Amino acid sequence: MIFQIMMKNIFILFFWFILGQQIYSHNQTPLVDTKVEDPIELSKKIINEGSNPWSDNAKQSILETYGNGNFSNTTNKNYILLESPSLVFDYFQGGFGNSQGLLSKDLFIEILTQAVNSPATASTELAKASLEQGMKEYLLAYEIARKFKETNSLSNEDAIKFLDNRFGYSKLNFAKNLINASKENNTLVLNKKDSKKIISKINNIKKSYPNQIPLINVLTELEEFYQLLKEANIGLTAYVPYNNFKNSVYPLNKQRINERIQYRSSLEITYPTNGTVWVSPGPVEIKWTTSNMDANKTIKFFLTRDDVVVQELGVFENNHFVTNVKLRKGLPPGNKYKIMGIELFPVNKYHIAKYATPYFTIVKEEERTEEIIVETPVEILEAPVVTKDTPLEVEELAPLAVETVQQPQEIVKETVVAVEKPIENTAKAVKDAKEVAMIKEVETPKRTVFEGRKISYQKELVVENEIITISLYDHGRQDGDIVSIYLNGEQIVAKHVLTYKKKSFEVRLNLNNSNDLFLYAHNLGNYPPNTVSIEINDGSNAENIILNSDLSSCEAILINVKQ
Repeated sequence: MIFQIMMKNIFILFFWFILGQQIYSHNQTPLVDTKVEDPIELSKKIINEGSNPWSDNAKQSILETYGNGNFSNTTNKNYILLESPSLVFDYFQGGFGNSQGLLSKDLFIEILTQAVNSPATASTELAKASLEQGMKEYLLAYEIARKFKETNSLSNEDAIKFLDNRFGYSKLNFAKNLINASKENNTLVLNKKDSKKIISKINNIKKSYPNQIPLINVLTELEEFYQLLKEANIGLTAYVPYNNFKNSVYPLNKQRINERIQYRSSLEITYPTNGTVWVSPGPVEIKWTTSNMDANKTIKFFLTRDDVVVQELGVFENNHFVTNVKLRKGLPPGNKYKIMGIELFPVNKYHIAKYATPYFTIVKEEERTEEIIVETPVEILEAPVVTKDTPLEVEELAPLAVETVQQPQEIVKETVVAVEKPIENTAKAVKDAKEVAMIKEVETPKRTVFEGRKISYQKELVVENEIITISLYDHGRQDGDIVSIYLNGEQIVAKHVLTYKKKSFEVRLNLNNSNDLFLYAHNLGNYPPNTVSIEINDGSNAENIILNSDLSSCEAILINVKQ
């Protein structure tokens, strides 16, 4: 009898040991060997030798333990910013998140206020956001691992995705523990003296931003706010469950950042180089090398002169060279040419491999004597009316045309309408007819192209006054973006280097037709595309708009004056 009881107890202990091991394994960091430089080999090593969260049974057990992670109806995903506040800037700038977005000022203030006054509430929201995000990342990594097990094949792209998302699995138990610990809802009594600087910081954010805050500014403000919170040792920084969670996920986020930067795609153009001389109109060749970029990826190449795009050379597969590239006719000779290459459809959409060569030279073919003409002549009618739906082709104009050509001014066609009126009313009739004709003639369609770049309209505004103030600043990391701003085809800001400091100026709008304002990028900065925040203020209201531009397209808005 005693023997049976002992065996029964041993069986129960063994059962709980096995169960405990299974649950415990869900809280382990996947096997990591940072010495492995090849992302494919590292991914295979983790899948084959890890704690095996990548099996069907493990997946089922994880779903039963943590749910499917779908808290979208009750979770505010932006609380994920609190997961590693001291790393959040590095995380986004390392190319993992869209730092080009906007965050509601009211929501950001709510997050900061709860971090001070209600750390248990803030921790619960953070835990749910982290659990949802962790589950999404785990399931993505699981699918890549499952596919590899079936095919024994793993591309560079899938390997990088796997490495980037596998850490979600390791955060699941940390997030669930934080939810359970935060249910105690411990309240902390604040010392007004200690919280004075923090409250002042929150109030300053309220005054400094409109309704939407650029995410890049959110990251900077959060970093400063969290340091103040640490110095005062109040709110979240004094809340034990949060600190346990933060300290657990910190090394995972840090490793993810370091590892992801290591496996970033890169591009280097090896020809042409400084000293190269090309003969226009070609043909010419381009050579390049890449890392962490599959052969089936494509790269787009541009020719620039004085850092202004003068020709799109084409989109080519990543086979490291291309020949028989034709140069545009009429390129002026000179030694200020560059080739710029940009990765298309990158694995990480927030990091794009790009490269610009040193300056090289282009000369004209000596035997070439034929005149350069406009391929699409413009028919001259009764009056030289130029409308925006029939732009002039500038590709074949005389040298420097691409860089200096201005949109032609609209010429209003004044039509005198004959009316059967007494002689004394003739003058008034002619004046009325002229005014009607002017209003109708200037209402031209939207501009669709400018200097070879497509224009897409994002918004149409109606303002109260003819004179408005336009303010612009860098939306995103200050990375050397150079832009020009055009209003109705005329340059009102020339080659301005965007910073966080607003540049403001007044302009007068056309009362009788829509005014088109568009962004023209002269480069892509370090983090493409070229993005600018624009504030339109008519004296009564202000509207904040974000416009993007790359080397082949421009975003624009239409502005109408309320009649």
